[in-house]
Amino acid sequence: MLGMGALALMSLGACTDANDWTVDEQYDRLFHSTSFAVSPLDDRAAISFTKMPNTDFYVVEYSTDSLYDDIPMGGTAHSVVDSSFTSTPDTIYNLEGSTKYWIRIKSRNNEGKGSTWKYLDDYSFTTKAEQIITSVTPYSRTADVTFTKGKTLTQARVYKDGDSIVQDITQEEIAAGALTLKNLNPNSSYTLKLWNGEKVRGSYKFKTTEAYPDGYSVITLQSGDDLNTVLANATSDKVVIVFPQGMNYVMPDNEEGNPKTPLIPANIKSVVFWGAAGDTKPTFHAVGMNIEAGNYDVVRFYNLNLVNDGPSGNYIMNISNAANINQLQIEKCNVSNTRGVIRFQSLPAACTVNEIDYTNDVFTNIGSYGIFNAKGQKNLSTSKINITDCTLNNVAAAQSAVLNTQQAGCAVTFDHCTIYNIIMAGKSIVDVNKLTDITVAFNSCLIGYINGYADGATVKSCSMKGQATASNTYITTDMGWNSGYEAGDQISYSSTELWKDPSNGDFTIQDLLQSKYASLGDPRWVVQ
Repeated sequence: MLGMGALALMSLGACTDANDWTVDEQYDRLFHSTSFAVSPLDDRAAISFTKMPNTDFYVVEYSTDSLYDDIPMGGTAHSVVDSSFTSTPDTIYNLEGSTKYWIRIKSRNNEGKGSTWKYLDDYSFTTKAEQIITSVTPYSRTADVTFTKGKTLTQARVYKDGDSIVQDITQEEIAAGALTLKNLNPNSSYTLKLWNGEKVRGSYKFKTTEAYPDGYSVITLQSGDDLNTVLANATSDKVVIVFPQGMNYVMPDNEEGNPKTPLIPANIKSVVFWGAAGDTKPTFHAVGMNIEAGNYDVVRFYNLNLVNDGPSGNYIMNISNAANINQLQIEKCNVSNTRGVIRFQSLPAACTVNEIDYTNDVFTNIGSYGIFNAKGQKNLSTSKINITDCTLNNVAAAQSAVLNTQQAGCAVTFDHCTIYNIIMAGKSIVDVNKLTDITVAFNSCLIGYINGYADGATVKSCSMKGQATASNTYITTDMGWNSGYEAGDQISYSSTELWKDPSNGDFTIQDLLQSKYASLGDPRWVVQ
């Protein structure tokens, strides 16, 4: 048995002697991160990893070729090695969209030591489909495209009904981030794809505008122009007045300091007030446009915001002269905050309008004269008033009718319209002023909400009992007809159950009801 002195000497020797073995350099290394994750986007990917002790930076290698331990660092044809990572999370840039990348990470320090590679569980990730297109502004036969500058691109391809138009992209266009698509057809739907070789770097759906009508002179309105002067000085009797994208046009003031009333002069036989295509629809404060006595073929408003100062203010058109018009049209317009849309007033002599068409319009906050008013105008004759693919929201909600006509033999048709919060209790959508030969039809319409319906408030489809007809037209549970004045059948849903947010102007049909009602009402609210 050893004595205490011997034990003391052994203990002292254990504390003072150095290890008498060496460490194999291949095992003298750092630890790799215990976790590694990638969140891919289109042209970049966010990475996160666990920071490790004794590590000064991290090396990330990624490649479109496979990476595994037997591949040395930078050993593939497409390897990118980045040693700039010192913190987490961070981002890898300059990737290509819709592309599979292998990736790995290792720890390193300034003394030259490193760890083994750490891989993702699946070893790779795939970037999202890239979207470098920022906007497309369509015209009738061309479209202006903007995209992220400096991106490598080879072609633009425009697809329609399975066919494609191929257009090469120049270096100048790439540097500017802008190009113009050519050889398109008017009023047509397309899908644009920007390609780099066989990879798509952006995709965008758009529709070209209707072409300017043939045989018309095209005049672009400038800020500060007097529209009356422009029309009076026109050298052609058929003109298109173009309102540039985003324009907010108000007539110059008259001598009293109020905006002048626009007037279509007799030297013009056809006129189209045309809003240029783009993200911002032009605005026209029409303040009761009138028309001189004479004969006209077409008076048309297209792709405009038509507004005034409020529902107690003015009209879009207030016609008080004996003008004969073949077609009076409002198409693809947002009409709001006006006392009425089209009014005929104090006509001094016979006046004929063969057809009045409202097509693909949204009417909001329209005052007591509604979208058409010709009550008492026995000098006026008109054959047809068509309201097609339109939304009517808070139209003549205070009083009167949405449409007020006293023209014998007129046919009024609402086709595929969404109608909400219109007129007050006991009033009529169409007031025919006791004329029994005016026909009123509602086809494939959705009609909802009458303020006060919970207390029994109801309305009339037409002011003459039984004179309105309805086909495939339905009303919500918070809207009801006066007995004998019905047009349409009631469904089992309220306005808020049928539409997503009707009180704020969103009449998108609820997802669960799309299959039932997607073929009804204004088509703009159907989810494609």
